[in-house]
Parts: sequence; C-alpha cells; structure tokens
Amino acid sequence: MPEGREVLLQGTIIYGNDFRAEKGYIAIRDGIITEFGREQVEADLEGIVCPRFVNAHVHLGDSAFKDPPFLPLSELVGPGGYKSRMLERTGRKMLIEGMRRSLHLMLSGGTYAFADFREGGATGVAMLNEALNGMPLLARTLGRPDPGQTRIPERCWGLGISSTRDHSPETIAAAVAQARRKSQAVGIHAGEAGRNDIESALALQPDFLVHMNRAEDADLRQVASRGIFVVVCPRSNLMTGVGLPPVAAMARLGINLAAGTDNVMISSPDMFEEMHLIANALLHDDRQVFKMCTLNGAKIVGLDRRLGSIREGKEGRVMVLDENSNNLWGSTDPLSSIVRRASRSDILAIL
Repeated sequence: MPEGREVLLQGTIIYGNDFRAEKGYIAIRDGIITEFGREQVEADLEGIVCPRFVNAHVHLGDSAFKDPPFLPLSELVGPGGYKSRMLERTGRKMLIEGMRRSLHLMLSGGTYAFADFREGGATGVAMLNEALNGMPLLARTLGRPDPGQTRIPERCWGLGISSTRDHSPETIAAAVAQARRKSQAVGIHAGEAGRNDIESALALQPDFLVHMNRAEDADLRQVASRGIFVVVCPRSNLMTGVGLPPVAAMARLGINLAAGTDNVMISSPDMFEEMHLIANALLHDDRQVFKMCTLNGAKIVGLDRRLGSIREGKEGRVMVLDENSNNLWGSTDPLSSIVRRASRSDILAIL
C-alpha cells in the first residue's frame, strides 16, 4: 500500500476481539486500521472483512515429499524415521523450493504469520529464510539443537522440542535454560501418541504444548492451572491415527487454544481446512474456533497487540471474502460460514 494511501472496506466486518459481525466499514491508512464505522461509504471493496490467520504450528521443511505412506507415528516422524531419511536424501534446492511453494499456498489462503518447528539446525533455519525472501509473511521460527548439542540456532524466535522422549533430560533442560536466558519462547510436542511425555513436558514450564491428543483430565487441569497454551492439529492426527484431541474438554477448562496444520508432507498448510474439521467434529462454537485460528495464534507468537483481530490501531492484516460467491451466498451467519465452509476460492482480496 503506497504511503499515505487510505483503503476503505465495506460490508460485514468481523470486528473486535469477540468477532462480532457488524455491518459497516473500516479504514486502513499506511497499513494501520484507523477507523470503524457503521454508515455506508464509497468503498474500494465490499464483502466480508475478517482478520487473517495465524498458523500456530507447522513443519515446512518436509514440503518436498508430500503424502508419505501410512506408518505408525514413530516410524513416520520419529528419530531415524521416514521424514528424517527423506530430509537427508533430498537436496537443498528441492527442500527450499518445497518450502517456497508452501509459503505461497499459505499466503494465498489468508495466513499471515506462522510458527515453524525447524529441523536441520542452523542450516534448516537458513533454508527457511531463503525460501521466505521477499514474501509478506511473518515467520516465528522455533529451532532445535543439533543432536547432542544444546545451542539453539541463531535467528530463531524460540525453541521447538519434538518430544521429551527424543532427547536426554539433561540436553533438553540445558536447551530450555538457554532459551529462557535469551527470553525465547519454548514449545514442546506432548501427548501425541501417548501420555508418557506429558509430565516431563509440563515440568519444563513451556509456553505452549502441541497436540495433547492422549491427555487425560488430570493432565488438562494442570495445563489450565498453569495458563499454558495448547496448539491442536487434528487433520494431521487423523492421518497418523493417534486420535483427535479433546478440544471441547480443553475449552471447558478454559485452556488457551490455537490451531496449526503440522507437517506439510501430511496435510496442506490450509487454515480453512483445519478450521472446518475443528468446528464440525470437535467444538461447536464458531466464535471460539475462529479465535483459535486468529487471535489466539497471534497471542502464542507474541503478535496479538499488532494483529489477530480487527480493531483501531492494529495492523490491517485482513482478507475480504465474497459474500455472493456460490459457496457463501445464502449465509445466515457470516462468522459461522467463514468457520464451517469458506475456502481460499471465496477470497476477493488479501491486505
């Protein structure tokens, strides 16, 4: 957007942190939302205006070898498993090209920011940055030390641990301590295929946990009492056969929930698809599901003061959906239609 240029968007505005559907307009100047009003204006574009997505958990590194065989989780993504072997045998150019294509896919599907759990140490971080070059996307990179090491690669936003089962307790504790010294975030996979890594993950006092499919009520109560976020990735969980996360139980306990798309080799980085599954199968609360995919994701990556909802003073990271598309025409509740049925084909514009 040229400096000083004002853009007016008219229609149904999904407004505020409670995502009310309001008829009106917003004004965006120099990339910042400056005004919300309910009158009719001469707008640049009309439609359903909503905040863009935050993908709170994705692995972009395996984008070059999609749709792997159906294998047990440990054989698919565990140490020495299918993913590790494919990363070793795939050339750098192909790995970067795969990530670049996934980034374009996220961009065209309304995602602005994402948290990537980065494999490959400093080399993996460098490849993601190369793939990102020039793209209007914001990456929160969670690196992990090389085997036997504790040093988090440079240019990482935080530490991303695959599972406490995959490393010695001493190595993990040292890596977490280093992250805390640098005021970096700590995210840990836990409770994906079983409960036996949940207690050790909680002992590390992470900022957020990923998956928690196999968590029991006592586990979830601990998470809730400590104010730890949980990121769920149900489409990935379906493919790996580990069971769906207890999202409704998490919501009842007041756990801060966000959503991610997990490994690109398993599921496309499409937040619309993730949102559909969560709303239709796991949590019949459209407002909460939309919040998981926008504002709560922004909170996890430390961006909620800048984006994640449409409010004056926040960045105008919004998308405009066509309320007259064949898919959305006839909607009686715009927010519910976004959550349950909208897709990238309904997008008129992304700002």
